[in-house]
Amino acid sequence: MFIKRLNIEDVESFLHLRLNLFYELQEIERDDDVEKLKNSTMEYYLKNIDKTLITYGVIEKDKIVSIGSLCLFERIPYIENLSGKEGYILNIYTLPEYRKKGYGKEITKKLIEYSKDIGIKRLWLNASDEGKKLYSKLGFKNKENEMEIFL
Repeated sequence: MFIKRLNIEDVESFLHLRLNLFYELQEIERDDDVEKLKNSTMEYYLKNIDKTLITYGVIEKDKIVSIGSLCLFERIPYIENLSGKEGYILNIYTLPEYRKKGYGKEITKKLIEYSKDIGIKRLWLNASDEGKKLYSKLGFKNKENEMEIFL
């Protein structure tokens, strides 16, 4: 196992794993027209990778089998975070045949380490029931006060 920070050349692997995640979560169906999603995701990745998007991948046998991303942003400072620097962790995903090897944990640890190195003061994420166990062990606390609206 080798963990690497992904770059522009890894866009196809990133896209493949991210779509697998969406299929598995049933956020998209096999018969959905996903071309617009693919194109938008590729455009976003190429524009933001190594800027406001940091992604790590686990390599096994010259293949990316697990990924995790960090979106960086700044918000108005508040008492717990006077720098306003924050990060949102998302798309922690491992191909089914490579699970139970700790890849998601290792990628999350890399994202936390990177965040500390650049002065991020708050990380947050959304977690599945299975993921909550992992993230709790890494120091994340459950918060139930967030809401959202899609416009």
